[in-house]
Formats: sequence, structure tokens, C-alpha cells
Amino acid sequence: MFPSIFTLGIAKLGPLTGDGSGLLVMAIVGGAIIPLVQGALADRVGIHHAFILPAVCYLYIAYYAFKGSRPVTSEVSPRAMTSIRWRG
Repeated sequence: MFPSIFTLGIAKLGPLTGDGSGLLVMAIVGGAIIPLVQGALADRVGIHHAFILPAVCYLYIAYYAFKGSRPVTSEVSPRAMTSIRWRG
């Protein structure tokens, strides 16, 4: 999964590709922390209920893959342009 996340995450970053890839590589730390948190959660609420944590993580990964990784465009709709008054 990480190669897909990495590729989508650095797409169209231009000169910031190095910074973006560095942040994504540091995100690997989440792979070390989540199991510890899940273990602590399993000790408190039981192993079956503790699996909600990775499920939430996978849901976020799916969201990021389908919607969150899309670059934000700053297009202004023609309808919005009619309400802008030019001062000149």
C-alpha cells in the first residue's frame, strides 16, 4: 500500500517533491506507533474491539487514495465572477 500512497502523495508537487517525499517517509513512524496503541487498546477493551483502530486507519487510506490526494484547484466559477466588482 505504501508505494501507492507515496506515488499519489508526491504527484504534482513540482519543486516541493523533496519536501513532500521526506514527510511521507517520516509517516512510516505511524507504522511503529499504531501497533503499540492497538496493543494498549486490546489490553483495555479486548482484542476484537481493538481492531477498530486499524480499520479506521484503512478507511483514511482509502479516502486519501480516492479523494484526498487530488490537487486542489483554484478555479473560480463564471457565476462567482459576476459578483466580483473590479476597481480600476
